[in-house]
Amino acid sequence: MLVRSDSPPTTDVIGLALQVLAAQGLRGEAARAALDAMARERGLPVKRCAALIVAAVDGRTG
Repeated sequence: MLVRSDSPPTTDVIGLALQVLAAQGLRGEAARAALDAMARERGLPVKRCAALIVAAVDGRTG
C-alpha cells in the first residue's frame, strides 16, 4: 500500500503546478512565466505558489 504524504517533494511541486497550468492551455515557457508572475503578484516564493496551485487542484487549502 502506498502512503500519501500531505505535500509532494519540493522538486515535484513546481512540475505538478506546471502540469496544472498546461491543462489550462499554458505550456513550456508560458506556464513558467505565469507561475513566476503569480508568485510575484502574491509576494510568495515560486515553490510556495506552486504548492498552493497543487493544493487547490487536490482539494486542499494551504
